[in-house]
Amino acid sequence: MAPIAVLSAPLEVDLSPLTQHLWAEKIAHRVVEEGDQQILLIVNPADAERINELLTLWENQQLGNPVRAPEGGLSLGARLVQVPLTVSLILTILAVFIWQHTSNDWLSWLTQSQSSWPEARNQIATYLNMSLWEVWRPVLLHFDVMHILFNALWIWVFAGAMERQNERVPVVVLLFACGLTGNLLQWWLAGPAYGGISGVVYGLAAWTWLRQKRHHTPYGITPALFGVMVFFMALTMFGDILIPGLTVAGHGGHLGGLLCGLFLALIWPVSSRRIHES
Repeated sequence: MAPIAVLSAPLEVDLSPLTQHLWAEKIAHRVVEEGDQQILLIVNPADAERINELLTLWENQQLGNPVRAPEGGLSLGARLVQVPLTVSLILTILAVFIWQHTSNDWLSWLTQSQSSWPEARNQIATYLNMSLWEVWRPVLLHFDVMHILFNALWIWVFAGAMERQNERVPVVVLLFACGLTGNLLQWWLAGPAYGGISGVVYGLAAWTWLRQKRHHTPYGITPALFGVMVFFMALTMFGDILIPGLTVAGHGGHLGGLLCGLFLALIWPVSSRRIHES
């Protein structure tokens, strides 16, 4: 993994207060000289959020005496506190899953605009008559344990990584935009009776892959993971083309969410404080 440059300062600037804190917190780093500048490099992208905090304190001359980090890293409780939005989203889909097994009221969520498909699926008026809640809410439905467990895992990985980079607003935007886009494409392709947050997962995966590639946002997610997910999506699509009904995958939801995530990652402005890879 290539080192990541987090600070460039003139040679006469004393970086020792900052590096003392980094050593105390066991954050791997080094300082190298390039011309008349000294460059602070870190190794692990996961340390970026803490580095940002320390840099802000250092720039404002508010760094106190370093305190050694506890052995073993953050506890589970501390990790959960870091990502309240991600935890809330996972708990929400779990709560809906329990509701699905204690009531039949959710069945009405599977019949949105049923009378309009497929005859009126190419008419703009059909979509204008749909409510946003009606289109989006199947995102919360899951039909078996493995379905919800895998989606909860990916939400934890992708949304959690974004939230640790203070990207809660993009997570919320992706949740609704990718959900709506994927569900509309799924409805157009196959009609109602679908569910799952997989389209949002693909949108989050697309966002983290592209932002990490273009802007070096340190999510700490290997780029190969996105490639594997796209390959799996293409494989299931190809399988259903060869043998219709081979899988139960919502290809429209997956593809729509992925394209929406890529689009939003492309147009979303980059923070002026974003850390860039050297």
